[in-house]
Amino acid sequence: MVDYLINVRVPRLACAIAMTFAASLPLTSVRAADPAGTVPVVPDVPSLQSLRGMTPPDPSGTEGGRKVDLMSDYVINRGAVVLLGKALFWDMAIGSDGATACASCHYHAGVDHRVTNQINPGQANTNANVASIFNKPFTAGDIPGDVPSYTTRSGGKGGPNYTLKKGDFPTHVLANPLDRNSAIVYSSDDVIGSQGVFDANFVKPRQSRFDKCTQQPDGIFQVGGINVRRATGRNAPSVINAAFNVRNFWDGRANNVFNGFSPFGNRDPDAGIFVTKDASGAAVKVRLALKDASAASQAVGPPGSAVEMSCGGRTFADIGRRMLDTMMLKGQKISPTDSVLGPVSSARRPTYRELIKNAFQPRLWNATQPVLLGSEPYTQMEANFPLFFGLAIQMYESTLISDQAPLDAYLQGDHTAMNAQQVQGMNLFLGKGKCVSCHGGAELTNAGSRLLFQPHERVERMVMADGLTTLYDNGFYNTGVRPTSEDLALGGSDAWGNPLSFTREYNSQLQGGNVPDPLEVDVCTFEVPLSAAVPCDPTLKPSVGFRDAVDGAFKTPTLRNIALTGPYFHNGSRATLQQVMEFYNRGGDRRGEDASNTSGFEHPAVNQHNGSNLDPDMTPLNLTADEVDALVKFMEVGLTDPRVAWERAPFDHPSLVLPQGEKGDENSVGQKPASPQITSRQAQDAEFQLNAVGAAGRSTAQGPLLPFNNDL
Repeated sequence: MVDYLINVRVPRLACAIAMTFAASLPLTSVRAADPAGTVPVVPDVPSLQSLRGMTPPDPSGTEGGRKVDLMSDYVINRGAVVLLGKALFWDMAIGSDGATACASCHYHAGVDHRVTNQINPGQANTNANVASIFNKPFTAGDIPGDVPSYTTRSGGKGGPNYTLKKGDFPTHVLANPLDRNSAIVYSSDDVIGSQGVFDANFVKPRQSRFDKCTQQPDGIFQVGGINVRRATGRNAPSVINAAFNVRNFWDGRANNVFNGFSPFGNRDPDAGIFVTKDASGAAVKVRLALKDASAASQAVGPPGSAVEMSCGGRTFADIGRRMLDTMMLKGQKISPTDSVLGPVSSARRPTYRELIKNAFQPRLWNATQPVLLGSEPYTQMEANFPLFFGLAIQMYESTLISDQAPLDAYLQGDHTAMNAQQVQGMNLFLGKGKCVSCHGGAELTNAGSRLLFQPHERVERMVMADGLTTLYDNGFYNTGVRPTSEDLALGGSDAWGNPLSFTREYNSQLQGGNVPDPLEVDVCTFEVPLSAAVPCDPTLKPSVGFRDAVDGAFKTPTLRNIALTGPYFHNGSRATLQQVMEFYNRGGDRRGEDASNTSGFEHPAVNQHNGSNLDPDMTPLNLTADEVDALVKFMEVGLTDPRVAWERAPFDHPSLVLPQGEKGDENSVGQKPASPQITSRQAQDAEFQLNAVGAAGRSTAQGPLLPFNNDL
């Protein structure tokens, strides 16, 4: 791993942004060629850092109390693991229905660009009475000036199997776009998510491509009593560069520590892997804690989700039982020039059992005696399938690093890589636009790997928008996209009652409680110190029961390839970067004043009674139209890696069949014929084919990937 930012602290306040990035170029005058080929002089700018040469660290940690690392203790062939990970990521057979892959929600520059049947009613709402209602046909009492939204913004019915239109965005519209408290013209709490699977309960694996499940009527995702695919309650973030994130998912629940079993790291008391230690043929269960592996933790979440990929109640060992003797990517095309899968693209492809044996140490799969999960016997390889799945996808995603954007070339001395307008946008990004306050580091997210090297900075203390000093999780911010009551995000808890937030764990720790995540809080790194004394006293501690600002806080996404990764925000509420900048230019969408607004939340269960949780940089930016255009061009052009846009290696892929909603529309759908596999009224998928792409990428005739708004 290339060392970077190890001794450089990233300030949050705009007045200090010039020091946000480690220097990779001297602060000298720079030039950039404009579209006409002239070379105008541009002002000095703070030096940024290229992502080139940076790779995510290999996971390491403990197994049963002993120190272990990826290559010494688990992997026997890195290339074989990457191959396995790419196959598993793109394989449609992983879904219970044999038609849903991890890639189904991450096929377009790492995200989902489907436009039909993508709407969720806002099921994360803390008010259960409205969490299942599409279009919000009521006025929310906690939103000043709210209006009902009986239809989509374009006047469509919305809801299940609706096809989104350009006129449906943004989903929050004001009479005065520069005044967040002006009259609301239109506002919806519905979320643009990603369609997954039909509502069903798992019975058992069924060979060879789908599980035996019992379908059941879906009271929410149905059209005329016919089930359609469910949609997720948050928009799918990009998997490209995700291996750099300390935590993954919008709410950070994909832990930095991978336990080999579930997304929750040390929080999961039942987690463990099975290893053989002698010639007895028996495998024993041990605890695993591999740090710097949040991509592995994230990977093992969706395959067990009854919304995203699975029939309810299916375990990962059940997935392994069906998949191990299945030919990889059976029925899907692989380009013979695929940068990873090309060597196994012939008709006789290996099975997953063969791939695992080629990739992982025998002690993880060679037991001759079964192991018990609950009261059910499984083979060791079946029981360890989440370990193989998580680590393989972690290693595959560690190759998906987009480090060849024009910004990277510019920072390495090619001052023709960005034109004058884009350089102006970069200056605004660093200054007046305040973008760098949250989108720092070479990864352009404060949730990135700087915190791997400085774990004591994962909890921060600063003055918030309401003028009160508060602690919060670095890289997770409440920007007021929607009222906090609609989605607590980081302010939520895991299945065992632990707060997702490191800050709240720290509060518990100060009160003498045990917390599952290792915390290394250094009060001397706080932006607002506990004491004005110089030098800082590291033994100082915040007052027990301190105020935090984590309710409604979401992980900051990377801005790399942002032109291609719409719709934007956790709720998919913006279709274009112009709409995103309109949001930021007015200081966000929270309603009310700085001290009391819709970012606040009454949360007595954790002793938080905040009138505001808003990030302090959410203030009007006063950007001119030309400045907005410059910022947008910098993000659209300067941050797009052409390899991502053209799907060149390592961003090439096998073929994929995707459901684009169901046959019909939001008013009626076609029903699948009755069969032993379909025991309830279920709609027919409207499918489209994503063709296999080799290492050379898309053809000139195909053209590059386009922004989401072009798909509407």
